[in-house]
Amino acid sequence: MAVKYKVIRNNQSITPFFGERLSFIRGLDPLGLQNTSDTTFTLLMPGLNNVTGRIRYYSFYSWLLDQYSKINGSTDPAIQKTFIRKAEYIIALSAQFYAGESGSIPGSNYAKTEVQNQEIQVHDLNAGIYKPDGTTANTYWNYSWGAFGQYYIGSLRDIGIVISREDSEVYARTNSQEDHFVSGEMLADAFDSNIPTNKKELFLKCLTESSISEEQLKDLLPEFNLTHVPENTKEQELLIRLLLQKDIPLRIEEEPITLRKDSIRHLLQFVASQPEKFDDREFIYTAYNNKGKADEKIENSLLGWYYYQFNEFWHYANTSLFNGTLNFLEENYGPNWVPLNQLIDNLANGVLQLFVEEELVTDANNTVEAVLHHLKADEYHYMKAASKSLKAEKVFYGFLMIFSQYLNNLEELALLKNYGDSNHLAKDGDGVTYFLGVFKTKQQIPLIQYIKEYLFKNIIYRHQYVAFRKMRGSTLSTQKFIIEDHHIRYLGNFDAGYTGPRIGNVISFLKDLSVITTDNALTAYGEDVLTQLSAKDD
Repeated sequence: MAVKYKVIRNNQSITPFFGERLSFIRGLDPLGLQNTSDTTFTLLMPGLNNVTGRIRYYSFYSWLLDQYSKINGSTDPAIQKTFIRKAEYIIALSAQFYAGESGSIPGSNYAKTEVQNQEIQVHDLNAGIYKPDGTTANTYWNYSWGAFGQYYIGSLRDIGIVISREDSEVYARTNSQEDHFVSGEMLADAFDSNIPTNKKELFLKCLTESSISEEQLKDLLPEFNLTHVPENTKEQELLIRLLLQKDIPLRIEEEPITLRKDSIRHLLQFVASQPEKFDDREFIYTAYNNKGKADEKIENSLLGWYYYQFNEFWHYANTSLFNGTLNFLEENYGPNWVPLNQLIDNLANGVLQLFVEEELVTDANNTVEAVLHHLKADEYHYMKAASKSLKAEKVFYGFLMIFSQYLNNLEELALLKNYGDSNHLAKDGDGVTYFLGVFKTKQQIPLIQYIKEYLFKNIIYRHQYVAFRKMRGSTLSTQKFIIEDHHIRYLGNFDAGYTGPRIGNVISFLKDLSVITTDNALTAYGEDVLTQLSAKDD
């Protein structure tokens, strides 16, 4: 009798196993070092995020929720979802006829295809927001609550203009309570006053009837253009005030927190200085270079951006080490198993050779302290070099970033530690804690020993720890390698990169509000805003 053999495929087991097999996914932040940056820019820029591209949506949603309460008022979330989705889709369709730039309008890609379809004379709004079976995939926006729910609602609640109704899972704009606090009601009224009655009626009529023609879309403009706030209007004034009011508007505080306002003031001062390069990262680099100071005085918001960029360099350096190590593993061993000690030994020797070639050490017996003595500190240079490198060279520049960061910030480490602790920002694995604790004890050991220890503990095993922590009983794993019986096998890789600090969106907001010009200079109105901010600060 012929024997039949079972063919065991990859990632398959025929023995009893209490669980499903793993699926490997890309994941983010493989070393878990991004959390400190995230908590820091959340502290500094509350009420904003990295995906809310247009400030006028803040007043538009306030107005839309106000209209919902007047026209419908149902406490059924499904009805409000449909109302909001139709409104967003109308805006996306009308954006195809804007005279100028129309970026950051949710649903524009889908709407563009619909508008370009010559066979469509009248757009069926229901067909654009839901499939016949009620699903949202392959419509203008996949998320059930639209861009409102996926992008904006968190920021709208944080900044105090939208709330969830207590008696149901629907949303409403906030009521006016104090003249100095910008509420959803105030923004709704201001937006309403900028739209002629006939255009408001047309918008709501099309929304209610679930259809709109190309001619009607054009008729809504320019008043329903959400990429620009009408100048010299109450809406413009209120949106500026909204950005500059205290950070937590719904909390009664003896000393209101104004880190968002202070950050915007410093940003406008940076624009006024006419820097050679201007973008969100250049502003933060300046705060980092000045160690959180303005005119030789520590400023709380600038100190926060200094702390933020410090962690960005730390995060980038370590992820470069991670990327270079995995690139070395893939290039030298492919998908095959290799003893972990062999991988680290070979990689560390290659990195050491680069230290020797750059005359930072003479041999393997030189200590970490010797490297620090000869190193010219420049995190920017090493970061750029790491971004263009592979394998051992990328690991080499990652270590130079770490050593450079230590040298450049040695005298400020205690200040940074206190800032992180007092604001509850520092997360597991943060750089300040490492430099103040572990690194001091490692400077007298040979460089080759330091490289090996760091790669083992802070890169290989830290990634395993972070990946297992993220899995938490699920079958989705972000592991980039597998370790078994002291052997390692390559699965994937992850590039180093910065987080988004929200400053970029603030710049976009200020351009929509005519505070900053398209070529990054202060407008006359912007100069007036800065003058008022500086006067109040004095």
